[in-house]
Amino acid sequence: MRRKYLALLRANWQGILEYRAQIIIWMLISTSPLISLAVWLAVAADGPVGGYSSADFVAYYLLAIFVRHMNGSWVYHELEYGIREGLLSPKLLKPLNPIHDYLTTHLGDRIFRLPILIVPLGIIAWLAGAQYDLSPASLALFVLALMLSFGINFLTSYCIGLLNFWITHADSINELEYAFRSLLGGIVAPIALFPAPIPQLSLYLPFRYTLSFPVEILLGRVSPDEMLLGFTVQAAWLALFLGLYAVLWRQGLQAYSAVGA
Repeated sequence: MRRKYLALLRANWQGILEYRAQIIIWMLISTSPLISLAVWLAVAADGPVGGYSSADFVAYYLLAIFVRHMNGSWVYHELEYGIREGLLSPKLLKPLNPIHDYLTTHLGDRIFRLPILIVPLGIIAWLAGAQYDLSPASLALFVLALMLSFGINFLTSYCIGLLNFWITHADSINELEYAFRSLLGGIVAPIALFPAPIPQLSLYLPFRYTLSFPVEILLGRVSPDEMLLGFTVQAAWLALFLGLYAVLWRQGLQAYSAVGA
C-alpha cells in the first residue's frame, strides 16, 4: 500500500508542478481572511474587542490563512466534473479506490504550498509582533488538529461531490456548506466574538473544527478541558463523515453503473 501511495504521489506531483503557476495565483487571490482582518483592525483601533487586541487579530488571521491553505479541499469540483463527464470511469479500472488518487493530489499540493506560505507568513508575523504558543506540546496538538481538520474538509467535500451520482450539480449544497463554514468556522470572525448561544453551539458542530480550533490551540486560547472536548468532537465528526462516504460511494457506484458507466 505504501508503495502504491508513493507512486500515486509521484504521479500527482508532476501534475502539480505542471500547474504550479495556477496554484500560486489561487493562493494569492484567496484573500477573504485578509478582508476580515482589515475590518477587525478598524474595529479594534480604539481598544480590544472581546479579548482580542489588534495584535491578536493579526496573529489569528495570519494563522487562519496558513490553516486554510493546508486543510482546504477542492475535491467536490473534481468529482462533480468526473461524474458528469464520465472521467471517473478510468479511475474505477485502477486497483485502488479513486479516493486515494484524490488524497495524494491534495497531499502533493500541501507539500508544494508549505514552503511558499511559511516563510512570508512567518516574516509578517514576526514584524507584526504576533504571539503564538510554540511549545512542543502546542505544536504537536496544532498539527494533530490540522490533520483532523483536513480530514473533515476533505470528506465533507467528497460526500457532497458524490451526490452528483443522483442529482445534476450539487453546487448549491457545496456553496451552502462553504457559507456555514465561513461563518461558523472562524473566517468571518473568531468564534468567541459571536453572541450566545453561537459559541456554545459551535463546540458541537463540525465548522469550528475546520479552522478556528487549530488556530486557537496555537494562540494558547484553548484550556485542557476544551482541548479534550475539541479533539473528541473533531474525531467524532471525522468518523461520521467517513461512514457517510462509505455509504454514498457504495450506493453511488450502483447508480453510476445503471446509466452505462
